[in-house]
Amino acid sequence: MAHNHFLGLRLSLDSVERLRAIAGRLQQWELPARWVHPDDYHLTLVFLGELDDDTARYLPDAIAEVAGSQRAPRLSFSGLGASGSNGDGPKYIFAAVDDPELGCDGMRRDLCEVLEETPVRDFRPHVTLCRPQLVPAKLPLFRDWPHLLEANGQAQWGDCVVSDIVLWRSSGTGATRYEALASWKLG
Repeated sequence: MAHNHFLGLRLSLDSVERLRAIAGRLQQWELPARWVHPDDYHLTLVFLGELDDDTARYLPDAIAEVAGSQRAPRLSFSGLGASGSNGDGPKYIFAAVDDPELGCDGMRRDLCEVLEETPVRDFRPHVTLCRPQLVPAKLPLFRDWPHLLEANGQAQWGDCVVSDIVLWRSSGTGATRYEALASWKLG
């Protein structure tokens, strides 16, 4: 059976709890969205796409040396952003992550090199919080995605601490959607 696979950074418990509280405040705007379960918060480095189980089984061995030699980057949460379009608004709302030393980009490039993948050119570290749904025609004035983004776009929410590089597989079922297949502690 084929599943989507990706490599990403696992957030520390403190960082997850901070995002959980922020997402709770954002949900008070009562905008229609599918909110990411806090156990699924992560910072994607390399999206590998759909792989069958036999192919995925060899990934940990292929990336172990590179993944195991990486150091934790110094990151911080820096407000909200949006990506894509679902017709009436953004496809994803995310917590932006400031990476002043480009540590995530370096990790991403190293992992892509070992996997013979081409790095995505417009990489921006972030943690997806929700996937907006179609907005009903009658919302209260100023209660829409553009206003929510404007109100939170430049917020500083403190450090974003990451602990591991993880190979995840998307299950697409249940409250949590991702299963960790392998992980490597960051130095």
